[in-house]
Amino acid sequence: MTTYFHDIDYEQLFGSDSGEDEKPEALRSYFVDLPEFKKFYDPDNPLVIVRGRKGMGKSALLKRLAIRLSDANGAKDIVIETTGNELMGMGDFGGADHAYLENHWKQVICKRICVEIGKRINFALTDNSMSMVEAAEIEGFKGSNVVSALTERVGGILQRLIPGADSVDEASGEASPILKKGVKNPVHSVRNFQETKDRTVWLLIDDIDAKYVDDEQNQHRVGAFFSAIRSLAYSVKGLRIRTSVRTDVWRNLRHMEDQDKIRQYVIDIHWKDTTLRSIFAKRILSYLQREKFQPALNLDPTIHYDEIVGQVFDGKLPWDNKLVEPFIPIKILAGNRPRWMGQLCKLAGGHAAPSRIGIRDISHAMNEFGQEKISDILKEHSHQFSDLSKVINVFRSGKREYNRYQLITLLQKNYAEKLPGAVPSVNGYPYQEADQIAEFLFQIDFVSSHHSGKSDFINYQNDPDVFRSNENQQNKLMWTVNASYRNFLRIV
Repeated sequence: MTTYFHDIDYEQLFGSDSGEDEKPEALRSYFVDLPEFKKFYDPDNPLVIVRGRKGMGKSALLKRLAIRLSDANGAKDIVIETTGNELMGMGDFGGADHAYLENHWKQVICKRICVEIGKRINFALTDNSMSMVEAAEIEGFKGSNVVSALTERVGGILQRLIPGADSVDEASGEASPILKKGVKNPVHSVRNFQETKDRTVWLLIDDIDAKYVDDEQNQHRVGAFFSAIRSLAYSVKGLRIRTSVRTDVWRNLRHMEDQDKIRQYVIDIHWKDTTLRSIFAKRILSYLQREKFQPALNLDPTIHYDEIVGQVFDGKLPWDNKLVEPFIPIKILAGNRPRWMGQLCKLAGGHAAPSRIGIRDISHAMNEFGQEKISDILKEHSHQFSDLSKVINVFRSGKREYNRYQLITLLQKNYAEKLPGAVPSVNGYPYQEADQIAEFLFQIDFVSSHHSGKSDFINYQNDPDVFRSNENQQNKLMWTVNASYRNFLRIV
């Protein structure tokens, strides 16, 4: 097959680093559905929560659902894509009283839906102009359609604004915001909007655990969020809620009152090699077909896998004393995470262009890739442990694996004992011993465990209690630095 190497744009080929920012046509072409996702897409399920590690595709799944809804329903349903930070910015989540926090989440969610309804009738209801929906109102919504109930409330707000609809602001001399938006009869617009009785609100909430610290305040706030969405989803009609949570955060929600009741609504993202390989090939083929590469137009990734991958990679690559398909080293070095695999391929492509990617290009990319990944985990987790950067530097030019005693000795002697002041709190708890830091490194996937002489790695998602097991206390497990970071840290 002919390959036009000089025409390949590796940045475009491997797409956006974040699924939520990916172009819809690209995501449609390479996204691979798991059987578990049927529950996520099913409109008969009022609530589904997707759980997974960072970079596993939670945001991409939410984006994929938004695209499916747009393709199927057009403008009929109300699809709201929002984030935990946006919702928290619309309210005051101080305190630890579960009943208050749960009710406040409900109020904020209803407020956000009201703002969206305002957009649908071409009236710019802002966060500031939209007062909080009272608890008594929400209680009155039970059994009612959420769109009808909240549209009626929006109508009440507009009615109060109607006397000023034709007014002119004396200071600016400009017409009121209603006329600016072209809504000359707001109440009529509300009534027309209410006429569609079967309209559904799909509320897609990403990153509810952004900036999460494992302390009581965060536990109560995030735990109350899940209680609130469960209550709302099953008490009003026409509301479908989909949200995401990191696996480590979910495991740590010890104070969530309803966790046993909510667990049934959770699905996990576990990518098997066959699925990751399919995403890998489909992503390449999607680009080739979008760019109208004639030889690729009739290829099928299930039949022509080697031919598709061979357009971008230089055949089989030397790895672990044998020749393997490019997917193997990419998957291992990127920690089995789809987002990281794409990032590594883009960096390797930068070294390879205008030729195909070889093992040397991947090796050259690992330094920059490792630096980026360490920067990512510092941004993601430094608020949980402020000295994370110092602890990571302890591993520079060291070994790749340690037993428990060696690991905590390294942390104690090369970090804790050399610190001029007190060790900061670790994940919301006062520092007492180096085991806390070692377990935290396991939680954030900087290290993973395995039995000596075996390659069956255990990460926090698969077994969160393994660090505290008797097996580990007896030094029968080895702790290995994630392959993504080794080159940058000069770990042999």
